[in-house]
Amino acid sequence: MILAAAYIRVSTDEQMDYSPAVQLEEILSYAEKNGFHIPEEFIFKDEGISGRSAEKRPGFQEMIRQARKKQNKIKYIIVHKYDRFARNKEDAVLYKALLKKDGVKVISVKEPIPQDDKFAVIYESMLEAMAEYYSLNLSEEVKKTMVKKAHQGEYQAPPPFGYTMKNKVLIPISHEAAMVRFLFEAYANGQESMFSLSRHLNQLGFRTHRGGLFENRTVQYILNNPVYKGYSRWTPTGQIRRDFRNPDSVIAKGTWEPLVSEELWEAAAMRMAKEKRTHYAHKRPETEGKHWISSMIKCSACGRSLAISGNYKKKDAFHLQCGGYNHGQCHISHSLSSNRLFPALFETLKEVTKGNEEREPYYISRHAKAIDETASIEKMVHKTKGRLAKAKEAYLAGIDTLEEYGKTKMEFDAELVRLAEKRTAWKRHQQSIGNASIYDKPLDMLTLLQNEEVSLEGKRAAFKEIVEKIVYDKANDRLEMFFIDEE
Repeated sequence: MILAAAYIRVSTDEQMDYSPAVQLEEILSYAEKNGFHIPEEFIFKDEGISGRSAEKRPGFQEMIRQARKKQNKIKYIIVHKYDRFARNKEDAVLYKALLKKDGVKVISVKEPIPQDDKFAVIYESMLEAMAEYYSLNLSEEVKKTMVKKAHQGEYQAPPPFGYTMKNKVLIPISHEAAMVRFLFEAYANGQESMFSLSRHLNQLGFRTHRGGLFENRTVQYILNNPVYKGYSRWTPTGQIRRDFRNPDSVIAKGTWEPLVSEELWEAAAMRMAKEKRTHYAHKRPETEGKHWISSMIKCSACGRSLAISGNYKKKDAFHLQCGGYNHGQCHISHSLSSNRLFPALFETLKEVTKGNEEREPYYISRHAKAIDETASIEKMVHKTKGRLAKAKEAYLAGIDTLEEYGKTKMEFDAELVRLAEKRTAWKRHQQSIGNASIYDKPLDMLTLLQNEEVSLEGKRAAFKEIVEKIVYDKANDRLEMFFIDEE
């Protein structure tokens, strides 16, 4: 008998007509009549999964792997209909071509095609095209239905924290619902930050419905979810990715029991809007540029980087804190002042650069790539102008007062003046040394880090050339510096 494999797929909208049991029964009957043998281990299934994407079907991928193994000697893959194999013409052509290279053919129980007939090529292509058309048309119809349900206020997603789903209706989970109310009340009243609330949830043993720890963004999502005030939110473009004010979203009154009043929900929203001016859309890259030491100091408890907190420009001092602790995922505070950090760090570098019998002095590589200080300054100018534009938007939107905007504008204008002066000074310096760069010659690392003429980017690149990381052990008040070995 000829060895074959069976592939069975059913999506949720086809349970009745193409159930796995029906498909398997007809495939086995076809195999018996036509002299094929299908071992139990060569029956592959994907249940409740669309045929639009082969990559998202684990059963399909496993079948392809097994069929292409020469030791298995599989000659045919039998499906109930060709659209079970794929509803995407590109996938159908690709995977059939791969199988053909290994001498494996795909045949359909309900759509028999003579394998040696030239017309079979055209006929099979037509079936694949029709399957893709059906899938696309079905997708449009499903979307229309979902839009209609959204406007009617039906909830069309997994139940959020605080609820479970019974008969397609959201039902409150008492202990989670109580915690949701606490989150809104504590945040709206200004008693707690999202960070402290996420830590509180984790310490009490609460977990998300996916089993994960709570973070700032998890709490932020809860506080922005209108489901808790009794409204559904459905976005046709897919996941909102924290774009909570997406104009395409459909928001409608639902029929389930809300966990908080609309007044409390709006109070929390007002506090978030007030704080939004300090959380600009592209602030992450700017945070990385706060100092050349950024991301280099690691927490000994969780391994995350210590982030700079507070306004580090005040008196040239700042504090660092474990990023995991800031997000409620590390329970040990690793706060460290720059006034304590740099004397210890510079002393270590001083000892290293002295050199001894075991270690040569560390210098910046003679072949290190020259750093464009002008580009670095222009980058900071662009960021500052962006922040100034955001501050203006906050004022026009009524989030900031005229006094607040005026103060912010003065600070940013002063920063632009400082950057302009720095740009002029650097151009003069370049003219004085011609086309050479100060990075073209070996410099003592300690001297470079203390040189105010060198940009943050320049210091960071140089420091990372010799130091891999620095681990701060709060319990033992100890810094451990890991150098990059030079071959």
